[in-house]
Amino acid sequence: MPKKSPLFAEFPSIDRAEWMAKIEKDLKGKAMEALHWEPEPGWKIPPLFHHTDAAPSTKLLDQRPANQWAIGQLIQVGDLKETNQRVLNSLQGGANALELQLEAPLTQDQLALLLKDVIPSYVSLHFSWVNADFPIMKFWEALQAFLRGHEESSGSWKGSLHWSPDLTPNSLALAAQWIEDSRHSDIQFLHVKEPTKDAFQWAEGLASLIRQGQAYISQLQEVGVTAKQSAPHIQFAVSTSSTFFVEIARFRALKLLWANVLKAYEIDSLSAPILAYTAAPKTGDDPYRFMIQSATQAMSAIMGGASTLFVTSADHSNSTNDSRFTDNPDFGPRIARNVQHLLQLESFMDRVIDPGAGSYYIEHLTQQLANEAWSIFQEQAV
Repeated sequence: MPKKSPLFAEFPSIDRAEWMAKIEKDLKGKAMEALHWEPEPGWKIPPLFHHTDAAPSTKLLDQRPANQWAIGQLIQVGDLKETNQRVLNSLQGGANALELQLEAPLTQDQLALLLKDVIPSYVSLHFSWVNADFPIMKFWEALQAFLRGHEESSGSWKGSLHWSPDLTPNSLALAAQWIEDSRHSDIQFLHVKEPTKDAFQWAEGLASLIRQGQAYISQLQEVGVTAKQSAPHIQFAVSTSSTFFVEIARFRALKLLWANVLKAYEIDSLSAPILAYTAAPKTGDDPYRFMIQSATQAMSAIMGGASTLFVTSADHSNSTNDSRFTDNPDFGPRIARNVQHLLQLESFMDRVIDPGAGSYYIEHLTQQLANEAWSIFQEQAV
C-alpha cells in the first residue's frame, strides 16, 4: 500500500521574516503600523499573526457535550391571549427558550393564560422587565404558585428571572432565601447585565461583568450562602456588535475570566451561563440589511460559546413600517428563529465546541481582552 503524503506538503512553511519582507515590499515604504487596527484607544491589533508569535490555546472548558445552545425568542407581553398565540407559534417554529418581556407583574391566573398549553419543564422560560420598581417578590410568588398548579416543582423549571439585586441587606436576604428554595434547580436569578457603553470599551465591560458576579458571591457569603451555592444561579447577559472576530474573542474571554474568578472559590468546571442578544433595530433601519447584520452577530455569539441566543427580529418594538413585516406579525420572529436553525441544521455550528480555538488571531484577541479586563478587575477590587 503506497505511503500517503503529508497533507498540504506542496505548500512549504514560510517563516515570519519572509511574510514581513513581502508585506514591507508591497507597502512601498509605508509604515507597517499604518495597517494596525485600533478598535479602542490604546489597543492596537496587527494585521498579521504567525504561529511563532501566537498566544497559546485557551482550551476553554465546557460541560456541554457539543456546542449546543438554546434557540431563544424575544416576546413582548401585551394582551395575554394574543401573546399566548405568539408563544405557541414560537415553540411550534422551533424555539426552545423564551424571554417574556413584562410591563407589569402577572398573577397566577394571568400566567396560566399567558402560558396556556405550554409545558414549563420542556422549555427554558426567562422573564424580564424594564421598570426599576418592578415588584419582584410578588411576581416570584405568583410564578411559584403557577408552577405548583401545573404539577411542576421549582426544580423542574429551567430559566431565569432578570433580577439584578442591589447589595442591601433586604436584597441579600431575599436572594439567600431563593437560593435555599432552588437548591436542586437550574434557575438563574442573579442577573449580571453588561453596562451600556457609548464607545467600544470591551475590556472595561468584561471587568464590570465579572466584578458584579464576584460581588454577588462575596456578599452572599456574608449572610451564610457559600460560593458553591450561589454561583450556579448567576447568569450573564451580553449584547453583540458587528465586530465579528472581537465578539468571538469577547465571549471566550468572559468564560475564561469567570472560570478564573470561580477558581478562587475552589469551583471547577462550572460554565458561565451567557444569554446573548443581537443588536436591536433602530427606527428607519432597512429590515433586510438588519437581518444580515443579525446573522453575523449570531454567528459570533455562538462561536464564542453563548448558552442561549436571542436574535432580535427586524420589526422588534415596531421599528419598521415595511408592509411585509407589518402585514404578517409572525414574519420577523420567524426569520429571527430561522437564522439559528440555519446555523444548527445547515452550518452545523452546534457540533464543535469552541471552534475559535487554535486560530492565531482569535486566540490573540481572547488573551489580550482577558488580560486587560483582569488587570482592570484587580485594580478596582483593591
